[in-house]
Amino acid sequence: MLKDIIESLESFDEAAWTKKMLQIFCDICIKAINMGMRHNTHFDKIGWKFLITSFKEQTDHAFTKTQLKNKWD
Repeated sequence: MLKDIIESLESFDEAAWTKKMLQIFCDICIKAINMGMRHNTHFDKIGWKFLITSFKEQTDHAFTKTQLKNKWD
């Protein structure tokens, strides 16, 4: 039973990606890095807000921070 709950929570954070969406996300990440929103190895709070907002504006997909982060796992 616990295993089923964990699996359903994990699938909740999964998102369906197309090649076009991945390209858009990469372009947004590069832009955020060039704007100084990534310190060392991670985006700051403002950077993540920029990524989420820009991605939604360009794709009409409102992915969460977790969904965007899990793309790289």
